[in-house]
Amino acid sequence: MESYSESLGVKRQFDTSNSLHSLWNNISKEQLLDKLLFFVKAVVEYAFGIYVGYTIGWLIGLCVGHSYVGHFEPVYLDDLGQLSYWRLMPYEFARNGAMIGMAVGVIAIAVINNKLLNQRVTSLYKNGITNPNDIAQLLGKSIGKIETKMNRLVKKGRINRKIVFPERLSTRQAATF
Repeated sequence: MESYSESLGVKRQFDTSNSLHSLWNNISKEQLLDKLLFFVKAVVEYAFGIYVGYTIGWLIGLCVGHSYVGHFEPVYLDDLGQLSYWRLMPYEFARNGAMIGMAVGVIAIAVINNKLLNQRVTSLYKNGITNPNDIAQLLGKSIGKIETKMNRLVKKGRINRKIVFPERLSTRQAATF
């Protein structure tokens, strides 16, 4: 797998001539661009989930509001102010439905990302890449997150527990195997 910056054709460049830019000695521009693109990717994913959830929630809330107004018309009205409130009732339902839809959209994106990470780790493991460091580097995730994910996949029985990562086991983890 290649990184985002490699797919864009950005080459690694170092500028060690100026001591004010000592950050560039430790972090390459390629790594910085990778981090930025991973951040932008996550923002776009969640923004899309929020937008789709908002739209679907608004439409469902509007339909439920119109149905409510159609089936439960008021028996009597005290004044004309209540009539305008009653006519705007579907939009109140739509607004609340949109808020609920936004929350559901964010949760759906998080669940989808979790499922995809499970599938990627399982696929790499079945292809012979069992070291969490290698998997973390290929997927652009932290080693701790990959180790946690692999432990959960072992408990679920989706990957074999004997060859997961024996060189990184602590005494506490070795006792559980």
